[in-house]
Amino acid sequence: MAEYNKKKTIVIGHKNPDTDSICSAICYAALKRKVTGEDVEPARAGHLNEETQFVLRYFGVEKPMKVRHVRTEVRDIDIRQVPGVSRDISLKSAWNIMQKDGLVTLPAVTPDGMLDGLITVSDIAKTYLDVLDSSILSKANTRYSNIIETLEGLLLIGDENAYFSEGKVLIAAANPDMMEYYISKNDLVILGNRYESQLCAIEMEAACIIVCEGAAVSMTIKKLAQEHGCTVITTPYDAYTAARLINQSMPIGYFMKCDHLITFQETDVVDEIKDVMTSKRHRDFPILDQDGKYKGMISRRNLLGARGKSVILVDHNERSQAVDGIENARIREIIDHHRLGPIETIGPVYFRNQPLGCTATIIYQMY
Repeated sequence: MAEYNKKKTIVIGHKNPDTDSICSAICYAALKRKVTGEDVEPARAGHLNEETQFVLRYFGVEKPMKVRHVRTEVRDIDIRQVPGVSRDISLKSAWNIMQKDGLVTLPAVTPDGMLDGLITVSDIAKTYLDVLDSSILSKANTRYSNIIETLEGLLLIGDENAYFSEGKVLIAAANPDMMEYYISKNDLVILGNRYESQLCAIEMEAACIIVCEGAAVSMTIKKLAQEHGCTVITTPYDAYTAARLINQSMPIGYFMKCDHLITFQETDVVDEIKDVMTSKRHRDFPILDQDGKYKGMISRRNLLGARGKSVILVDHNERSQAVDGIENARIREIIDHHRLGPIETIGPVYFRNQPLGCTATIIYQMY
């Protein structure tokens, strides 16, 4: 399917098209393309009669596309091209993207382009105010690569693509004798350069130890960690800073909204979605194509800049005969041979009306 071009102009006849209406649309669209170089396409507002179908077949001309209406659709306005991200990226990465691009809402998208969920600035803020559970990192199924990125760390032992999926996060501030009482299997332990503390954590079957302030890790500790399946990461941050930052490594997928999302399709009519948008507190709304794939975001502000479809009318100039939604369209020209009818335009237009037998004769003269 060709990409939709909102700058395209359609040339269209009346609702019950005859051969004059159809041929005039085809020929005038061709003339406009030749003269202006613009994207101008013929269209029809109704079913082709047998005579017209015969004429098109005889001359080997494709029938114009059928247009149900020319109301302003979502795809006619400026859709903000906000790139979708993976649900596995960290809160810190999401925040950085939103700050860089001035976003309030960030969409998560699956590898095949389907909308996965939405996370907002307020969702991220809540993670700092509401998270009191020391097991939240494992409940969020946080990948070690996220932890390494967030803490600007270095992986010494382990697999960065593995997940921290069990246990709690704690700081080993006590001496090794005390640590034995509060370190459990599969915990993540933030500690310093003390050999005894590192050894104790590994022997207590911690899933991961994070060594702060860029302290060196001995070969013995590395070897023991390898044998016990314990991930070892070093970070230049001190223990307080590391503990404060580590929750930012959690994936956005754990916090984003996935159910009952308010989305719109590219072909939705703007007048029909205004009430929905104004009744919700959301700042941004995702736009999907006809296959349900994510295309971008719009806000209420985008509706202010909505422009109607660009249309040229041939073989009629009365609203009652025009395609539905003509009152919302930008009528650029009218080429006709009928009496003048009650049709209004937003601005001045090129109007050519001559007392001839058919509109096609006028267009022949224009050629």
